Amino acid sequence: MNVLPINKVILASFAFALTHWKKIIEISILPVLICTPFLMILPQMLEIMTSVLNTGEMTSIQAPDNMSLYLLMFLYGYLSLSINVYRLVVLGEKSVSVMSLVFNVNQIMRFFGLTLLVGIVTTLPVMLTGVPFLQLVMYFLIVPITLNFINISIGQASQYKWNLNFVTQINLFFLQAVLPAVVGMIFSALFTSIGFPEVFTWVIKAVLFYWTMVNLALCYQLIVKNPKA
Repeated sequence: MNVLPINKVILASFAFALTHWKKIIEISILPVLICTPFLMILPQMLEIMTSVLNTGEMTSIQAPDNMSLYLLMFLYGYLSLSINVYRLVVLGEKSVSVMSLVFNVNQIMRFFGLTLLVGIVTTLPVMLTGVPFLQLVMYFLIVPITLNFINISIGQASQYKWNLNFVTQINLFFLQAVLPAVVGMIFSALFTSIGFPEVFTWVIKAVLFYWTMVNLALCYQLIVKNPKA
């Protein structure tokens, strides 16, 4: 039984975002402020990465001041924002507020560990083989595990065996990976061809970032309510 009808999930996630946009902005203020120092040096970091990839040398590269601190702040801000968005969708507006930063060390470590696991599993095969398509294959295989982001956010035990049927897993993969990537590429190409400033592309990326989190939380609720999926 497929419990993730794509059209309905897309409409529901956009409807949720439109009806709760004020709360989403409210819980984003502090995490975004925490992330800002790293975002300010991000262009310099991208230049360094490009230089390393092109030359293979790091001896002449000067890292930005306080880079490690800013990176830790960014990770913490990202984790707090993600956890609060998931809590907002699943537990409701009363579960979060403008001051809702995450201080539970166990929750932070579990969320970071899962983020690291997903990143390694999806990128390592590509790095070893040089075949970009493997990233999609690996993400499809582990996409049920990403539902644990919600379990962690709402204080539930992680579940690493979801037993989703093939159609449900395909739809979850499409909603979480394929659709955001396609929409992002279309808008990026459109804005570039029109000559819009790059800031418009980043706005679309931000919208997709929030949408995928809302989308995942809604998928989680449907799957949990229908264990035969």
